[in-house]
Amino acid sequence: MSAGMNRHGVLARMAAGMVAAVLLLPLSVVWARAAAPEKPNVVVILADDLGYGDLGCYGATKVQTPHCDRLAREGMRFTDAHSPASVCTPTRYNLLTGRYAWRTWEPHSCVWSDDPLLIDTDRLTVAHLLQGAGYRTACIGKWHLGFGAPGMPGWDQRLGPDYNGDLKPGPLEVGFDYFFGIPHVGQFPHVFIENHRVVGLKPDDPMRLILDPKMPERRTHRERAKRTPAHTFTGGKDALYQHEELALKLTEKAVAWIEEQGSKPFFLYFALRNVHAPLTPNPRFRGTSQIGIYGEFIREMDWCVGEILQALDRRGLADKTLVLFSSDNGAVQMGHRPADIVDYQGHRANGPLRGQKTEAYEGGHRVPLLVRWPGHIRAGASSAALVALTDVLATTAELLNRPLPPDAGEDSFSFLPTLLNRPPAGPTRDTLVMSSMQGLWAIRRGDWKLILGQGGGGLGWDAARSQPDEPPGQLYHLADDLAERTNLYTRQPDKVAELKTLLARLQTAGTSR
Repeated sequence: MSAGMNRHGVLARMAAGMVAAVLLLPLSVVWARAAAPEKPNVVVILADDLGYGDLGCYGATKVQTPHCDRLAREGMRFTDAHSPASVCTPTRYNLLTGRYAWRTWEPHSCVWSDDPLLIDTDRLTVAHLLQGAGYRTACIGKWHLGFGAPGMPGWDQRLGPDYNGDLKPGPLEVGFDYFFGIPHVGQFPHVFIENHRVVGLKPDDPMRLILDPKMPERRTHRERAKRTPAHTFTGGKDALYQHEELALKLTEKAVAWIEEQGSKPFFLYFALRNVHAPLTPNPRFRGTSQIGIYGEFIREMDWCVGEILQALDRRGLADKTLVLFSSDNGAVQMGHRPADIVDYQGHRANGPLRGQKTEAYEGGHRVPLLVRWPGHIRAGASSAALVALTDVLATTAELLNRPLPPDAGEDSFSFLPTLLNRPPAGPTRDTLVMSSMQGLWAIRRGDWKLILGQGGGGLGWDAARSQPDEPPGQLYHLADDLAERTNLYTRQPDKVAELKTLLARLQTAGTSR
């Protein structure tokens, strides 16, 4: 599916898929096969807006992250891992489907409260794959991939899903047995959703979506990256959560779910809200950082990770569980202020990297990645392999010894051989296609990175405001210039042409695997 496919056509296809799903067996049944003798539990912890330099194991000195640092000591730390999108929704789509989000109807930016589910329910996900292998599956935390579909009960063509009814399709229709979390962060509604329903909603105080009167037609104003979502909510007062309690509540639910699991293997996708704005750490973390509230929010995030690790320890499951920790994109300067280097009182949130969240520069999409599986992954190991969160699906498939079908994980490459220190049995990643929030394209091949325009392509960026005295694009050799300071675009025309051709081919091919 190309990024330019007509949105209405895709939504119609989604509606047809909903009807077909009633008549067909669920993917978890279709994919069910004989179980391997010993399968590890899988826990994926995804932080939000956590930068490449925000952890002690990645060089942070002004904020302490002992639990994430424990993962690094007991597992493998990656130094060239990527989102590969620089904003929330596309990364989450990448992670769960193994497919670039720019191949969908929302290619570069975010879906919001009035949008349908971005993942087609007939698409194989990490959750479907593990569910079909006998795993219990749960998603706890931030979803940010939409709910409902045109043609389904409760759907309003102008307002989207009905938050007073069943929010489906959603996480349960793409492979999860249980969901408890929030629809997104920063915008209304600030509510918990359990499975298909808003928690604590009273019939006599229903929620009502109110659109900005300047944008009355939700389907004709889709410049997502250039505006705040044009809606708010009224009602549902008893269902609203307090931001200061959010991390604690989500962690409590995740720990309880782990402790409820029996002998069957399980998959937990724990999507944290930290450290996305608004920065609202619980009072118990106040004063725990030398860099103020941003550091306190990181400390809270690290505490959440520690609670998960301790829950595994209590159940004696640490050696039987593969834990993967990462972030959905790079860090951002508070308030999305322009920043070449993201700095909080001397703490460089993205380390030495240029740029920030929403941008095509490394600071927007190079992220921490820590993976622990005691007895299988060498403790204290480090890897410079090029990997992306898009690769989680193929890695999981190889872990289960199950080949991916041609129409699944089109952009996913297994990095299990890197984790287990063994030769790869198939192709590995050497190319990565990225895009900024406003659709500025970038491609990485080996050490070379090409950005097809000036600037970073983030919030406030305008392609029309080009600088005539600057090259029309940017080319960097990351092995020599990780900070992306020396633009080689005019000096290496053959390399520019090569990468442009490759990008165009991958954009139209439908797959890069």
